[in-house]
Amino acid sequence: MKLFVATALVALFVVPTATLAAPSIVGSFQEWDPADPNYELVLAPNGVHELTKTVDAATHEYKGVDGDDWPLSFPSANQTFTLDSSQDVTWYVNLGATVGLKEGDEYVFHHMNPPIVCGDFMVALGGPLDWDETNETLTVMEDPEDDGIWDWASVIPAGSYSFKIVLNNNWSQDTYPPSQDYNFDSDGLTEVSFRYHMQNNLTEVFSEAAPTVVSATTESSVGPIKIVFSKTVEITSAQTTGNYDVEDTGTTYTVTTAVRDLDDPRIVRLTTAPAALPAGETYTVTVTGVTDLDGQPVDLDANTGCFYTNDVTFEVKMHLYIQESGVPATVHIQGDTPPLTWGQCEGSQAMDDGVPPDSAVNDSTYTTREYFSIPFDCDVGAEDHTVKYKYIVDCTTWEGDFDFGHYTTLSPGQPPYTVNVWWEDRAPGDFTTCPVGVRFQVTHPDSTWAPPDDTLAVRGSEIPLDWEDPDEILLNDDGLLGDLEA
Repeated sequence: MKLFVATALVALFVVPTATLAAPSIVGSFQEWDPADPNYELVLAPNGVHELTKTVDAATHEYKGVDGDDWPLSFPSANQTFTLDSSQDVTWYVNLGATVGLKEGDEYVFHHMNPPIVCGDFMVALGGPLDWDETNETLTVMEDPEDDGIWDWASVIPAGSYSFKIVLNNNWSQDTYPPSQDYNFDSDGLTEVSFRYHMQNNLTEVFSEAAPTVVSATTESSVGPIKIVFSKTVEITSAQTTGNYDVEDTGTTYTVTTAVRDLDDPRIVRLTTAPAALPAGETYTVTVTGVTDLDGQPVDLDANTGCFYTNDVTFEVKMHLYIQESGVPATVHIQGDTPPLTWGQCEGSQAMDDGVPPDSAVNDSTYTTREYFSIPFDCDVGAEDHTVKYKYIVDCTTWEGDFDFGHYTTLSPGQPPYTVNVWWEDRAPGDFTTCPVGVRFQVTHPDSTWAPPDDTLAVRGSEIPLDWEDPDEILLNDDGLLGDLEA
């Protein structure tokens, strides 16, 4: 049984332990004190930091801290657990690539919520939902050797699937970057094994099924084309250019180089001649002659990858935001479809500098351009794809709450186009075409003053006000009918 290795998110660096305080667990059970020496973790022989403490019965919250400093706490959301009685709790911590530097690759979980394999095959295994991060029975991993390596295996119905390793049964603790998943194929007969190395945050999948093409996409308008196989492919066959054919509806491309990825040997990147991959085209990549590490050739029934491309210019009008809050230092666009991600300050930065695609300097319209590559099932054909996206100012202020978003639809054959929105979908014109409530208020310098006939009315040029209406609209000073106080 051979393995293919999904992308290792981090490389493990050795940092002299004397230069840094040990990582700690902080939580409601120890007064949230990051400098409490009683909750420092110890580096176990398996390379994972561990701590076991007796905790009282209650619902508790906690985080990990890399050292004694709150800015180095992780993850972003407090983690929780509930105890019905006092008992020992063991925590496990991975400090990521660079100890002492918060990079988003630090993880913590406790023994009551071990890692689970969370993906789109859970219903096929009898679960109620796919991507169910709360399922504590179906795909739970184990570490019986206490070596910091967690395993789970099962025969999974035939098909192509995606998954992530999730810690603590919540998405703030999934171990892959936003908007990206691991992929694998199952032949429906062979057991598929999953392995998670806590020490260096490495995920592995083992399978004896023949390699297949999971997807083909391009990473820019000039390539390269990225092919993802279902398992590790043998380097010589993977890097033989004659094993690939690339074409769109009117052009056949010559593959000039094929390079297997150094970190993820399931991935091969192709450069082509011509190099340009025009937007609005549909592309087909066919693979023959590529084998896995056992010499097993790619499955000829699943050896094609298809994708179409779109070139989209995004514009956001920041006029009202600037009037209310001032000129932002940065404006980024985030979204659910690569190259956009939901990373808080990742992805593309929109500019207001007059440099194309932005049209003018300081016109309060911030602009960026994105090239999308949408994979699809070659047998089914290309379908529309909806992109959800939103903007973030200064890497801190999102539009509305997290569920707020704009949408645009990508379609096969679509030429380059521009989408233009207002920040938070709020435009000046909204205030003249939508009903608004208006309070009219009159204040006299003399607080004892009252109109001669003890009435005060308002008239105007716009309905419901009317200069000629005999039924004038009276103002009140009685704490009723919109008046603030008597």
